[in-house]
Amino acid sequence: MRVTRYPAMAVTGLALAVYVNFFTHHVLPDARWVIAVLLLIALRRTWVHYTVGGARLRMPLALAFVLIGFFLWVAENIATFLGAWTYPDQQHVWTFVHAGKFGSWSLLVTLSFVLVASVKATEGRLYGDRPRPSVTTRSD
Repeated sequence: MRVTRYPAMAVTGLALAVYVNFFTHHVLPDARWVIAVLLLIALRRTWVHYTVGGARLRMPLALAFVLIGFFLWVAENIATFLGAWTYPDQQHVWTFVHAGKFGSWSLLVTLSFVLVASVKATEGRLYGDRPRPSVTTRSD
């Protein structure tokens, strides 16, 4: 997997806003939709390149985040339907998980991506230039 035209500073700042909003939306106005629109704008030219079989494909990174969020929301609905847990509005009868969770999952995926991308970008500096010891295995 390779990501091209990734605006690291802008997306990192917006991911920080996502994180802060998760905690402050109980006492301040919920800004998740504003942040989501800003993320779509920031990622409008960013592509993720991947291989399926022998074919090299690409899709907009923002679309990947939305798709991952959607499928997590679907999995959450399946889990609540099967009784893995229930939300308060599902105590007496099962209902779909609120659609707002779909957006929350997409934003959480964005935050997770930024954390991993930040670590990967500094990986060589974090661990130094020393070569890692090789691991040998014996098959006797």
